[in-house]
Amino acid sequence: MLFSAISTSLALFTASVVSQQLTKPPLQPNLDNLKQGFLNNLSVQPSTRTAFTAGQIPSDCQKIAQREGFAPADIQTFNVKYNDVSWIAPHEVIMCLPNSSLSEPCPSALMVLQCSAVWIFCYHKNSNGPVDDLINTFGRLPVHTRQFVRHVVSLPASGGHAYNDGGNIVFFGVTLSDVNVHIHESAHSLDLLGAFSPDKPLSGSTKWTNEYNQDSAVPDPYSQTNQVENVAQNTVVCTYERNVPGGFFGLNPDANKIYHQYATIDTEQRETDPRSLLVPGGTCTGRLANSSPVPVAGAATAQAAAVADVALPAGMAVIKAVAFNTNETCHFGA
Repeated sequence: MLFSAISTSLALFTASVVSQQLTKPPLQPNLDNLKQGFLNNLSVQPSTRTAFTAGQIPSDCQKIAQREGFAPADIQTFNVKYNDVSWIAPHEVIMCLPNSSLSEPCPSALMVLQCSAVWIFCYHKNSNGPVDDLINTFGRLPVHTRQFVRHVVSLPASGGHAYNDGGNIVFFGVTLSDVNVHIHESAHSLDLLGAFSPDKPLSGSTKWTNEYNQDSAVPDPYSQTNQVENVAQNTVVCTYERNVPGGFFGLNPDANKIYHQYATIDTEQRETDPRSLLVPGGTCTGRLANSSPVPVAGAATAQAAAVADVALPAGMAVIKAVAFNTNETCHFGA
């Protein structure tokens, strides 16, 4: 895959930022006390899954499996469509203003087209939980968060951690059903793929550094790893504040110690049009392009099948790809 000059600058930024451990004290020992609130208030979106084209696998999934020491032939690949995902085709939108001269009456609502784009899940047959747990947990995330994730990968492990590789989220062990980990890893996409506005990436911006300097704490010890992980954990906090009654500031009496970090993420995630990044609802405004399908390496027999169609719907905006990998520093959930 070709990447623009932004990839080089991001790589330099990432190398610099990930080596800078933070010294502000943690507000609480972890964010595990947020999980139940997420489960109670972020609903599982109904979905349908179908098997990917036999004998083929997305190239990114194959590369990840091989890099982690797993046989691609043991990866089960699915197309998953969530019922809440839809988008508005620009040529279908009719502007209808009061007192207009249109001969037809103004419609009471705009027609919203159902998005035919699916997420491709790559699930190892020995994963530490059923594939439906993976699908349902990812489906709790707001659609404007999910749209910045390309493929969702699950691999077996005795423990559990996860990382984000250029928009592909790789879950190990029991993290496949951990909603905190899903939000945290998706937050890396929001940050490093430039979803926050106007600072892209947010974690390397002067604005973020200035706001961080005004606070006296970070959310938890994992936030101390570096600013990339700190932004991700603050995004977990912001998602909780925006979706759970009482919010994080009602849960922790010392939450004002991270107020400027939280408020920066909250402001920038609300700049997204037409809805917030971290609140359910709205429509899919774009997607990362799927990686190209390739024959499954090591498969016992070759499958005679047409090449899988992984193209996004015509007219859908393609989110710009950026090369990054949080694997070296991101072991969230371990």
